[in-house]
Amino acid sequence: MTTPANNLRLCPTRADGTSVLFAHKVSTSQCQERQRGRYHKCFTCAYNNAYVAVNGLPVQVASSEESDSKVKVG
Repeated sequence: MTTPANNLRLCPTRADGTSVLFAHKVSTSQCQERQRGRYHKCFTCAYNNAYVAVNGLPVQVASSEESDSKVKVG
């Protein structure tokens, strides 16, 4: 089963906007599974169901990695 790139989430996506040292791309179902399993990073994540209920889903922005890959050098 493949997941479209636009359905992937960066885990964790910090609710306060702070960058994280290690992040993984996960599908929506993997995200929900981690929350049900009380994954240790979920309580600070912007995709946490309790946070989303109050604040809504986070806005998707282009990552700096994608921007850096398009820059020509030399």
